[in-house]
Amino acid sequence: MITRAPGQGEDLREELSRGAGAHVIELPCVEFRELEETAELDRAIRALRDFAWLLFTSQNAARFFARRVRVLGFDPAQLHEPRPRVAAIGPATAEAAMAEGFFMDFVPDAGTGRSFAGNLKACVRSVAGMEVKNSSVAFVREVAGMKILVPRSDLALRDRGAADWTDVLREAGAEVIAVACYRTCMPESLAGPQLDQMRRERADCFVFASPSAFENFAKSVGPEDLRRFASASVFAAIGPTTAAAIRSAGVRCAIESAEPNTKSLIEAMAAYFQGPSRLVANEGAKLA
Repeated sequence: MITRAPGQGEDLREELSRGAGAHVIELPCVEFRELEETAELDRAIRALRDFAWLLFTSQNAARFFARRVRVLGFDPAQLHEPRPRVAAIGPATAEAAMAEGFFMDFVPDAGTGRSFAGNLKACVRSVAGMEVKNSSVAFVREVAGMKILVPRSDLALRDRGAADWTDVLREAGAEVIAVACYRTCMPESLAGPQLDQMRRERADCFVFASPSAFENFAKSVGPEDLRRFASASVFAAIGPTTAAAIRSAGVRCAIESAEPNTKSLIEAMAAYFQGPSRLVANEGAKLA
């Protein structure tokens, strides 16, 4: 059972169904929409040249920001100097930004807010005199006194991973301006036939790709069904941030990918279901 937003789970579905031979059921637990009020975002876009850096924290942020840029009559691919330099928290986000026409100036190895924050904290120490070799050193050395624009989801501040690295940027002397560029919402389908079908069908594994997807799922099924699903099935998370959200609800997260991408997730799932833990999962399903 994959819970990604409509249109954003194709690669995962293909890898699981064709590559791994799994039977995939889709239950979108989150969807992304345009902002209803765009005044703050529009002001930031019109003042884009006042920023030294434009930092994307997710693929959706890059896509929705670019969409609004075009609505205002600009083209990301034709932004001329002086333009803000563009950074992304990881390769997948950078790829999405480049697909929208942005030229990438900086992409660290880290792919989550927390790991990116860890790199940045190491860089702050290196600036203070300790020698730390990683790709973020030059970035942090340059941000003191600079304005950095961070387009994000309206719910992004609920993710302490995101808040951690923005705090680090501020500690390094940057002026960080975070602005919402899209909404994260609960799909209407979660209250309809799809949810009823999911209750009828037993899934071996539920895959969650964001804290919001898990929270919407938990809210829709209710505490009793959540415990039942968690005992009869395996919960998998793409990355540590989502895994933390699952565990904070008192639910076991048996599979946690090291990195928030499809390849890492499928490797973690394969290791789990091909190992001794599969027997434990099957016994739990029988007891449920």
